[in-house]
Amino acid sequence: MDEREMYDEINALLGAVAKALDVSEMDVVTAIEQGRLALEMKTDAEGRNFVAAECDGKSAHIYPGAIFRPDDRPSATDLADEADDGCGGGCSCGY
Repeated sequence: MDEREMYDEINALLGAVAKALDVSEMDVVTAIEQGRLALEMKTDAEGRNFVAAECDGKSAHIYPGAIFRPDDRPSATDLADEADDGCGGGCSCGY
């Protein structure tokens, strides 16, 4: 086990940012070193906490267990499925 403070948490965040921005973890580290990556802790309108990540024109909101990008929009099929399962929003499905 690594004795560095919050090592696992920082590793998890780097991995989530890489996945959210569709880049490698090394690209995330390089962007941090070059000052190109902006991370901000925020709360959405429903009171859920997330990390807003932005780098080189790409952005994403990283929630525990979910990633949302500005271009993520539910399709008509997704909306029909949502109506079928009774989802009223506020969960991790993104609607």
